[in-house]
Amino acid sequence: MLTGNSDLGFGIRSLSMGISDYLLKDDINASSLYKSIIYTIERQRSRSELEESEKRYSDLFHLSPLPMWVYDVENLQIMDVNASAIKHYGFTEAEFLNMTIKDLRPAEDIQILEDTLQFTSKNDNLFFQGFFRHKKKNGELIQVDIQSNVILFKSKKAKVVLAQDITERLKYINAIETQNKKLRDISWIQSHVVRAPIARLMSLIDLIQNTQNAEKEMKELLDHVLKSAHDLDGVVREISKNAEQIDWAGDRII
Repeated sequence: MLTGNSDLGFGIRSLSMGISDYLLKDDINASSLYKSIIYTIERQRSRSELEESEKRYSDLFHLSPLPMWVYDVENLQIMDVNASAIKHYGFTEAEFLNMTIKDLRPAEDIQILEDTLQFTSKNDNLFFQGFFRHKKKNGELIQVDIQSNVILFKSKKAKVVLAQDITERLKYINAIETQNKKLRDISWIQSHVVRAPIARLMSLIDLIQNTQNAEKEMKELLDHVLKSAHDLDGVVREISKNAEQIDWAGDRII
């Protein structure tokens, strides 16, 4: 704005309305006009870069498929939250913004959170990653992989948090471990328990085939053969029972 009005209040009001500079006609010269134009161009460039940076942050934050939020490092108040977090946790945006990060933890895990915050504060860690339990609005507890980083948000030191729900993944891993234990048990039975009645059967058959036995002795040997056969049948049934407990659905263990 180029004006003859030297009123300071008017100049301030003009600048507050978005005018880049306020120049008085009586003070104007080539040098001051040139500097005003250059400064205005630089301010506009810086403003455009800032707006572009804020847009990139907004897109990365609000369009993320994973839950994210920003909280104040000083009071732990949640300052911003994305749509994925709202959908996954069940809280509304207004509810999130009235919560602290303590409200996302079960009561028995608050001490774990405080210890973690104290540790990161002492070590001045910018980036943090860990595994914790979170509580949804409906009370459901989930296991989450938390990653956070320090940022400046609305002129305050804050942390942006990305939370990945790994509850189903952990259940799958536990199912794999349970299945592997059952397979190891079956393998042990096959390699140890099954061999005992088989060895007895082989020895008894050898005795029957290669020695002359009285009728009474033959009957005793056959009784031992029958008992060993029953023992072997019991072991096979136990193996079949354990194998039936391992249920498969494609490549996924039930």
